[in-house]
Amino acid sequence: MNLNQILICLAGLIPLGSALECYVCKAQDSNFDKCVKTTIQCRQHEDTCRSFIHWSQPRYWTPRSERIFSIDKSCTTRLECENEQQSLGLQCMRDWYRDWKCTECCQGDRCNYYVTLGASSVRLSMGLLVAAFTVIQVLVHLRA
Repeated sequence: MNLNQILICLAGLIPLGSALECYVCKAQDSNFDKCVKTTIQCRQHEDTCRSFIHWSQPRYWTPRSERIFSIDKSCTTRLECENEQQSLGLQCMRDWYRDWKCTECCQGDRCNYYVTLGASSVRLSMGLLVAAFTVIQVLVHLRA
C-alpha cells in the first residue's frame, strides 16, 4: 500500500459528528404546521427528543367549557425527560373531561414527529418482531 491509500483508510476511520435532530415548537394548539415543519440540531449533550402535551381549559371563556391542546417539542437529555415524566406522575391521565399534562421522550432523529404516548413500547415491539423473524427462519431451515 502506498501512503495515499493508507491516509484514505485512516480518514474513513475518523468518526463524523452528527447531532440528534428533533422537531421543535412552543405552545402550539395542534401537531401541524410549526410542530412538524421546524427542526433543530440538538446540542452535543442532548440525546433525547421531548414532546410535552397539555390538555386544559383555556384562560379565556369558551362556550361549553371546551378544552384545548398546548404542545411543546424540544431537545433534552434522557435523564431530564425521564425525571419530568416521573414528576408529572398521575397528572398524565388522558381523560377528556379533566386537565392533564404528559411528557413523551424518544431517541432518534426526528422521532418526536407524532404526539402519542407509548413510544417507549417500540423497543418491545421491535424485540418481538426480531424474535418472530428468527423463529420463522429457523423453521424454514429445519424444513429444508
